[in-house]
Amino acid sequence: MRDQRGTTMVELLVSISATLIVFMGVMTLTTAVLHHQDRINRRVDATSRARPVMTRIVQELHSACVTSHIVPVRTGSTGTSITFLSKSGSGVGMAPDLHRISLTGSPPRLTETVTPATPGSIAPNWDFSGPASSPRTLLTGVAAPGGVIFRYYDFVTGTGALNTTPLTTPLADTSAARTSYVTVSFTSSPRAGVSTLDPGSPLLLTSGVDLRLENASQFPNQDNLPCI
Repeated sequence: MRDQRGTTMVELLVSISATLIVFMGVMTLTTAVLHHQDRINRRVDATSRARPVMTRIVQELHSACVTSHIVPVRTGSTGTSITFLSKSGSGVGMAPDLHRISLTGSPPRLTETVTPATPGSIAPNWDFSGPASSPRTLLTGVAAPGGVIFRYYDFVTGTGALNTTPLTTPLADTSAARTSYVTVSFTSSPRAGVSTLDPGSPLLLTSGVDLRLENASQFPNQDNLPCI
């Protein structure tokens, strides 16, 4: 019995140090997993709210050419606000609605107002002097990358190629009449309360809409106007 010894102080300190090292490794791994899961939750939340809005905007712009030889994107459209004609359905000679999608408010949000054409107004000079709908909020927690959501492009006359430089905004009468392609880009941040660990995880969405009814390359010598 006299030859049996207990744990020495050195052995005890070594054991405690090893335990602390293992514990710190487990905590680091757990924290990394939580942050990763948190980022996933935020992106899922941002995606579930933002993608339907992008789909809605693209579909409405795809329905902007309600008839040939009209100007679908209207004068005065800017990088954060677009006004355009749109209508979908199977009816013949349907009068379009005038849509306006804007980035407004603080915190910023995407809103949309719709003004129906006045009954009896004749295409392509429809009248939209009637009351507009109340602004509908499409998306909150949204931001414009570089301060621009909407970019407008026309075709280079005689080449059938799309200009690489966007048109100057707000669109004037001549530039609005030549807008043949629109890009839409915005970021969506998760709603408050979805995340507490990783606050900066916005999701960037980008899409583009062709406003022509025919391929521009088929007629390289024409003016390449929209809705031809």
